[in-house]
Amino acid sequence: MLIISCIIYDHNLWFVLMAALMCIAGAMVSATLFRRTLSEKGIARVHWCFLSAVTAGAATWATHFIAMLGYQPNAPVTLDGVLTVISALIAVGGIGTGLALASAKFTRSATILGGSIIGLAMGAMHYVGMFAYRVDGIVQWDWRYVIASLLIAMTCSSLAIRRLRAESGTHSVWHAGALLALAIIGLHFGGMAAFSVSAMAGYSQGGDSEAFAAMAAAIGMVALLIVGTGISTYLVERKTSSEGESRIAHIAMHDALTNLANRHQFTEALRLECEKIALFGRPFALMMVDLDRFKPINDTLGHPIGDVVLKRLAHRLTLAVREGDMVARIGGDEFAIICFGIGEHLRATAIAERVVEVLSRPMIIDGNVVELSGSVGVALAPDHGIAPDVLVQHADIALYSAKHDGKQTHRVFEPTLMEIIQRRRSLEAALRRACMRDEFTIVYQPVFASRSGAVTGAEALLRWTCPEHGEISPAEFIPIAEELGLVSRIGADVLHQSCKDAASWPAHIDLAVNVSPVQLLDPRLPQTVAQALADSGLAPHRLELEITETALLNNDQAALRTLTRIRDLGVRISLDDFGTGYSSLSYLHRFPISRIKIDKSFVQKLPDDVGSASIVRAIAQLGASLNMKITAEGIETDSQLSFIRDHGCDEVQGFLTGRPIPPAAFLAFAGTQTDLAEV
Repeated sequence: MLIISCIIYDHNLWFVLMAALMCIAGAMVSATLFRRTLSEKGIARVHWCFLSAVTAGAATWATHFIAMLGYQPNAPVTLDGVLTVISALIAVGGIGTGLALASAKFTRSATILGGSIIGLAMGAMHYVGMFAYRVDGIVQWDWRYVIASLLIAMTCSSLAIRRLRAESGTHSVWHAGALLALAIIGLHFGGMAAFSVSAMAGYSQGGDSEAFAAMAAAIGMVALLIVGTGISTYLVERKTSSEGESRIAHIAMHDALTNLANRHQFTEALRLECEKIALFGRPFALMMVDLDRFKPINDTLGHPIGDVVLKRLAHRLTLAVREGDMVARIGGDEFAIICFGIGEHLRATAIAERVVEVLSRPMIIDGNVVELSGSVGVALAPDHGIAPDVLVQHADIALYSAKHDGKQTHRVFEPTLMEIIQRRRSLEAALRRACMRDEFTIVYQPVFASRSGAVTGAEALLRWTCPEHGEISPAEFIPIAEELGLVSRIGADVLHQSCKDAASWPAHIDLAVNVSPVQLLDPRLPQTVAQALADSGLAPHRLELEITETALLNNDQAALRTLTRIRDLGVRISLDDFGTGYSSLSYLHRFPISRIKIDKSFVQKLPDDVGSASIVRAIAQLGASLNMKITAEGIETDSQLSFIRDHGCDEVQGFLTGRPIPPAAFLAFAGTQTDLAEV
């Protein structure tokens, strides 16, 4: 009651109101800066401790002196300037010391000790300031209120520090600010209740209220400037920190080159969408996109051009999808798309078709025309799964199917595709075992002179019977062997064995062995050929290696060097499947090719298909003009054989003339043919 009476009857309430506003503003700012100080470490904590101490000390000191100037003792009053300044320094230094201790490692003792020192600093500031308040009268102190005011300040300050250390939310700042305001108010008015003045006879005049009002306003303005500086520094630093954190977060969640979402952000978004399916049933489509023929761009035009291509393609992808859909770059030339809210097959297919179309548009970069394409695999949630891993797996399976179907297309996942992948994985494992156990066999298909019908050679054909899946076509297992890196080893074994078999054939019968594009790029191939000839004793001119036009596309300079070294060994080179690939007459001119083999896709349409007939005639005439041998593959009917004979093809092979047979059977067949020729 004495404290309330002191406020109402002994103070100018306008001064009290000004002091209260100063107290509330200063306490909230101080609590904010205190929390920042407690959360920092190292030299940053020292900086924030200093700023917090200056701001909180100024606010506390200003609150005290504004309220003290509103005290009406009915006696002359003067202020001691030196003690007034000392009281301000005590507030700043004491609060800074308390904050330093409050931010120590040991929580409980740090809270009590640091908070108590802050409360004592406020008390010391108050009572030193009171000694600077010189009243011409008899001053009396009630030490009960003095002790009570100090206990209030120490307790509330300790609770404020505890609150700030325990929690980091906005509510903790408000609670701590309220406690600091209570500490300042309780200290000041408790201390003022302990202070009483009795006027001496002849002295009844109080202080100059106008001068005190001006002084209070000046103190308040200065304190507000200091407090404002403190909170402004905090806000500017917080904004800068927030912007820095936003930039770091952006970098962490986006691809640096294309500015698309990266794999991390894509994975998180996919997880969240899968969770929404379980909660709300909202469908979405997942698309995996892989660029076709991107590696040759880096190899031929350089990585800087490749980076520009990726940036442009990323922009195209964002235009191809709907606004709000996510496009992410998850690998070098791999992208992923999440189309939110799409569960229908037709809508997903329309977007996939648009993606394929925009990726296939040519672009001009630094004067270079760049043409490539993309393949898209689509999985629909929840139809094709609700787990992120399952959906990614199904979209990848659909993508694999799209690339296997010829690339530059899209494919939506189907359960039957799982069987294809499972078969593929099973064949991969079985193929590795077959290489270790030498489970492959070689058969030979006879090649005949078209006019005389005599056997002139044989083509070595690889066969494999898988223990789990039975007879596997070379068209299926050779590409797998190429991807697994096994084809060079398999090809070397075939070359050695077939040369060994051919060495026992009659001298006029030649051997043809197919060479895969992967083998052709192996610089060790000439050495492998030379070793096979040396080990078998086969004459080099009896060996002919068959290559395809596709093999020359990958790296024609390397292929030219390899083929030239092989030709220098005396081995002949033939161009297989001519007319089905990227046929170029420059190949026939630049490369050491001695034979052209017409693909069976043309031969099997003879003689009725006009286009095929024209192509066969043109190839035969081309071979004659270039002094190259011409062999027609896939002869299955007498009419086909008759057409081939009439148009100048030198040799033929096919099921009509002779099916592939095992080595022993071919040796016997070749011997019979030789005996017939002698008869």
